[in-house]
Amino acid sequence: MSSDTIPETMQAVVQNTSAREYRQTSPIFSGTTHPEMKASVQEVKVPQLDDNDVLVRVKFAAQNPTDWKHSANMSPPGAILGCDFSGTVVKLGRNLKNPNIQLGDQVAGCVHGGLFKDKGSYAQYLRAESDLIFKVPESINMEQAATFGVAWVTTCQAMISSQHKPFPPEKAAEGDWYVIYGASSSVGLFAVSLGKAMGYRIMAICSPHSYDLVRSYGADEVLDYHEGDPGVGEAIKRISGGGVINGFDTISEGASFKIILGGFKENAGGQLNVILPAPQETYEIRKDVKVVSTLMYTLFGKAFNITPTAYKPNVVAEVEGDRDFGVEINKHTPELITKYGIKPNPVRIRGTLHDVTAGWEDMKTGKVSGVKLVYKIA
Repeated sequence: MSSDTIPETMQAVVQNTSAREYRQTSPIFSGTTHPEMKASVQEVKVPQLDDNDVLVRVKFAAQNPTDWKHSANMSPPGAILGCDFSGTVVKLGRNLKNPNIQLGDQVAGCVHGGLFKDKGSYAQYLRAESDLIFKVPESINMEQAATFGVAWVTTCQAMISSQHKPFPPEKAAEGDWYVIYGASSSVGLFAVSLGKAMGYRIMAICSPHSYDLVRSYGADEVLDYHEGDPGVGEAIKRISGGGVINGFDTISEGASFKIILGGFKENAGGQLNVILPAPQETYEIRKDVKVVSTLMYTLFGKAFNITPTAYKPNVVAEVEGDRDFGVEINKHTPELITKYGIKPNPVRIRGTLHDVTAGWEDMKTGKVSGVKLVYKIA
């Protein structure tokens, strides 16, 4: 069933064929770049639907670091780039798991972009599973809705699923502190907002120029990451009265692990979640704190080869229960926005499909801070 005439082809940001000459040797998500690994706007086929899919005419697509890192180091030729989107449902699969999705609905979410020829958000049309998207509430606009993608589900996966906490309205114990490193990042801002909705008092670690921003999302205390170790850890312990039990490192590079771990309570069974795989020495810093890395792509519920351009495959297995949790995130998202005050990232419209790769360069060179770059597709 479709709502209008759908073309056979569309424009999309696609990995170039020159990637065939490349064989990956550097670590995944390392940000290593290679001259032959590039993407450009190309004409490709509009994706076909599986039974549980809907076809979305994309209005806006939002940028994440994983987009340029895929193109620079992992994406095979022909893969459509991009994950985050908002748009209008224009066609329905034959057997939707979410029958509440209808033609004409305004929806948002994320797809597994960067690895497949028929999945990606930097495109005029995309296919998405009906129960892994959400209807956009009237309280936010479509460009804001596009920010509720990779960063949002990563936050929920870490703070709720991995740390075994309930969705709001259930609350943390009164007075419990939660520490977030990189609080002004896309994931960090969602973490501050979600943490407040979960009932925590929030300690936000970021640069001083972002203090006002993270406070506007609900941070109770702000700390300067430049103070390093042990200064930040000592401040966390002083403010919290002995240290925290739960935390989230949304940067997961360089000294971030040691800085945030310094603020955990001693021998209290704490857990720190990180968004990138931690080096082995991280686990030796505080053996009394569990360090956990999650990967949001497992929420799609399918095993996949994350290194298709490498000599040997690196298959990420399906994680039992992760897809079910992905469905729960999308069920809860509209109410979390309208009733519990989860705020979208600040948005900067960067241009159109033809400006995406220039936006990647902005991010790589540190020109993006405190905002989410969003592209107008239609």
